[in-house]
Amino acid sequence: MAERMVLGVDFSGAGSDDDVGKTWVTRASLDMGDGSLILLSCKPVSRKKLTALLVWLSNDAVAALDFPFSLPMAFAESLSCAEGEMPALWQSAAPMELDEFKAKAAGFTGLLRAGDLHCANAKPCLKMEGNPVMINMTFRGMQMLHYLRQARCRVPPLDDNECDGATLLEVMPGAALKVWGLPDGYKGGQAAFDNRRKILKELPTRSDVALLNLYDFRDECMFSDDALDSIVAAVVAAMWALDKDETQIKRPTNDKISEYNGKRSISPGIVGKTEIEAAKLEGWIYVPYPKK
Repeated sequence: MAERMVLGVDFSGAGSDDDVGKTWVTRASLDMGDGSLILLSCKPVSRKKLTALLVWLSNDAVAALDFPFSLPMAFAESLSCAEGEMPALWQSAAPMELDEFKAKAAGFTGLLRAGDLHCANAKPCLKMEGNPVMINMTFRGMQMLHYLRQARCRVPPLDDNECDGATLLEVMPGAALKVWGLPDGYKGGQAAFDNRRKILKELPTRSDVALLNLYDFRDECMFSDDALDSIVAAVVAAMWALDKDETQIKRPTNDKISEYNGKRSISPGIVGKTEIEAAKLEGWIYVPYPKK
């Protein structure tokens, strides 16, 4: 049975495109017959090298990337892109400097995208404080996506009739772990190490993806939560590749978005649109469905 390449990426918006820092990439080979996953490498790379790697992937490869792919509709309106789709926003961000982007985003930093509401631990993609600084990740990621779309990469749920590159997915490792009932407190403090051990022990069982050599990468994951996130992202990419009946990974639907009255604010203009319409503009975090 054929094998497919899958990648999981924990993305950092810090530093320059040439810096080898906190962006980690896991490369893995997925057996499409028995669904088993063999991890090939897990290491930090520069954003420039990551971009080149994604461009040269085969057209059946799937890469799961941990950063927001797009912006809330209200911010898109301020950029005159609200009637377009994600590529229009990527093109708008491409020539900007980070400080200019932050200045334009200042009034929208607390907004979630409509699709974020299905992830209880999703943060606003324009958040300027804390760790990580989400706006940096969003901006640098969108600039990379502008180039990758021109290189004909597929980005669901956008139409891909003219694209013949790898499939790129927006993911959130912490949201996937939450679905699987695994701990999210694995990024700081002494308890983080115990939680990482639990995740490594139970990830194959909870995700139903056979990670044949996960133990070989135990040291990387115990040393770096970014490494662990990249492996979790690779597992989600594998699930997408195996999900022929589209019942394993939550995709946007034709259901209408209703007004949300909780504390998690979305753009007023997105209410009444379908999930697919919203996702084509604002992006969508692909996470597994909970087990029944």
